[in-house]
Amino acid sequence: SCYRCFPHIVNLACKAVLGAITNLDFASQDAPDFIPSAPPGPESWSFMDVIDHDPIATVQTVVRVIRASSLCRQYFTSILNALKQKDLQLLRDIDVRWSSTLLMVERAIVLREGIDRFLLSDSFPEFQKYKLGSSEWDALDVFHKVLSVPHAFQQWLSAEKTLTLCNAIPAFEAMVRIWSKQLDDDPNLAVVIQPGLDKLNDYWSRIADVPAYALAMSQCSYSLVFMGFLTVVNPAIKLNWFLSHAPEKIQWAKDLLLSEVIVLYLYYSLHLLTNQIASYLQMHARFKCCCC
Repeated sequence: SCYRCFPHIVNLACKAVLGAITNLDFASQDAPDFIPSAPPGPESWSFMDVIDHDPIATVQTVVRVIRASSLCRQYFTSILNALKQKDLQLLRDIDVRWSSTLLMVERAIVLREGIDRFLLSDSFPEFQKYKLGSSEWDALDVFHKVLSVPHAFQQWLSAEKTLTLCNAIPAFEAMVRIWSKQLDDDPNLAVVIQPGLDKLNDYWSRIADVPAYALAMSQCSYSLVFMGFLTVVNPAIKLNWFLSHAPEKIQWAKDLLLSEVIVLYLYYSLHLLTNQIASYLQMHARFKCCCC
């Protein structure tokens, strides 16, 4: 059987969100510099105007031009020193690296004052066209909040030393719930969040009934007589998630677990019996040789 990689599904949902708020072409390594259009007047600035102005692409270009020049880097460092801020490096967005857009935006927000001063400086007047307005910074805060949701679950499900399959369904449901709450709190975010929700819902129908996800959350405490074998898949979860979120599937999960335990029992019983027969035949052969 083929089981879908849940972090990859989350990344697809994240890409759907990004596709709704920025031009993804500007995240590529050889992308040209983004030239922002003239902003609308203060009285006509709306959330859709901000998205059309593409502040993420603007930040991508600002990061690229500052990092590309040693003079720009030195001047930006001097600004941070004057502001008594930690000399943090601006992070690039890389289209093949998960969560890189979020991390770029997060670092830009931290260094907002330094970026504003740099873009207003007479030392580099050619970059003043990239100055971000307060509405654009507010939008970046919103984008950061939305993108932090898939990032959190990608990190949760990408552990190297801890089994995470048991967290797939709970994480899936939690992501949908958090994004839905963000949407309820601010309906204007529909254009941002809905593409991600649609992508998650599209894959939900494909993984909801996959046995591996349910079994990974369950607990099996059946003692296998011949092996003295005790299997505990995830005793911290057991059927608790089904009780809270899908009570109609509790019996299905129990039956699924019991059937797998029976198969496991029969497999190890057959394996043990096969070994016993092989040992008996070897002993019989040695005894026959001794008699001869």
